[in-house]
Amino acid sequence: MTAFILFYIALCTRFVISVLLSAVFEISVSGPVGSTAILPCQLTSVDTHTLYIRWNTESEVVFERQNGNGGYEGRVDVPVEELRKGNCSLVLHNLRLTDTGVYTSYQTVNNTNGRPNGKAVLINHVKLSVHKF
Repeated sequence: MTAFILFYIALCTRFVISVLLSAVFEISVSGPVGSTAILPCQLTSVDTHTLYIRWNTESEVVFERQNGNGGYEGRVDVPVEELRKGNCSLVLHNLRLTDTGVYTSYQTVNNTNGRPNGKAVLINHVKLSVHKF
């Protein structure tokens, strides 16, 4: 009986730890139509040789930056100078009601030799609410 109880406690502890480690908290941001919103994002580690960040909604890629090049033209940006500091926040200009939704940020993962392996790691979710004045 004691062995069963110890097994059960160990199993529950592993479950709680795995849930806590995999938890990604959703942040809420709101703003009026026509304003600028900053969707916060912070990298846990910064590799200035392979800067890569991607922001998605449920239906599309909103922004993608690889090594400081390109990005989604128009109303969104993750400034490369901020990205080099670990700030991967998405700046969204001229908010529209249709911008309301959940935005998700990702960073590439590097192999042990420091080269990108093509896998993206979830950083966070930001729920954006846009309202009329």
